[in-house]
Amino acid sequence: MFNALFTLFVASEFCYYLLIAQTGIVEVFHSDIQAFFTLPLGGVLGSLLVYRSFGILDNDQKKISFFIALQAFCSLFYPSMNLVILGILGISLGMSAPLLIKLTRGRYTEIAVALGLTYALSTALFTYEPILRGNLAIALSFIALACSFFIHLLPKHIVEIESERLSIYAVLSMAVWAFLDANLFETLSRSSDISIWRAETWHIILVFHVVGMAAAYFLRDTLKEHHSFIIVLLFAMSYMLYAAREAVLLSMVYPFVISYYNFVIMKRLSRLGNLRLLGMIMVFTGWIAGGGGLMSALGGYTYVGVVMICALLCREIYNFFYQTSQKRINNVQ
Repeated sequence: MFNALFTLFVASEFCYYLLIAQTGIVEVFHSDIQAFFTLPLGGVLGSLLVYRSFGILDNDQKKISFFIALQAFCSLFYPSMNLVILGILGISLGMSAPLLIKLTRGRYTEIAVALGLTYALSTALFTYEPILRGNLAIALSFIALACSFFIHLLPKHIVEIESERLSIYAVLSMAVWAFLDANLFETLSRSSDISIWRAETWHIILVFHVVGMAAAYFLRDTLKEHHSFIIVLLFAMSYMLYAAREAVLLSMVYPFVISYYNFVIMKRLSRLGNLRLLGMIMVFTGWIAGGGGLMSALGGYTYVGVVMICALLCREIYNFFYQTSQKRINNVQ
């Protein structure tokens, strides 16, 4: 059964990640990693320790409410955050993200709606000056905090589904997707001639975010074996359109793949039953890969993304033909 309150909880947290942690803080500190390095450092620490109990914080409900409250406290200092506050915020985000993903287990409709709302709102508010997002940071945090107190009311049968194991290649693929996204997004954010989020094409971006999310949701089982191939192909098209400076087409393809791959990642990770493993994967696919994409963009190394796309595309093409040949052999037998 669809739960609107839970969807609002997830959407408010995702909006906070995008508008405050990912874009707001980075732009406030002018992309100077030395000025906010404690944020990703705290995020890594939080994700690695999320499986542990801390005194009275002995279950997921208590932990997520506490760390979102900590997030709300840190937001009171935005944008004038020092390294200590940024470190505490990083720990709170690193702790709450894996817990949030674990809670979405089996709730694919809520995931799709929450991500759709997140990307629509974030696209509409992206041009809002990062330094003026303090009230937004506080509002999103307190909305999430208020909703978190009702998480225990979620129907228990929703989470009773079979746990899923991820191969090393699957984890590596998700990390590459996160790198490609961060690399291209930060490159576009700093581009003087094709910054699509600040141009008149923002409404096109909003529409194709929603279309991409709808496609990922309705095709989640139908194209289960081909999601990786579709995603890397769409990323290849996005990078090609950026190189060709085709702003309108890029405003269609890139938001589509962002929504599509994020739903696929959420669906995969939400089925993991081990919180410790989930935290480790979040460190690798989120903090390290995303941070690597940011650093690559800041250094002007966009071509690194192209190399990764070529390598991943070759692997996906090989997998496709191998699976096709195996099916033919099985049919003959």
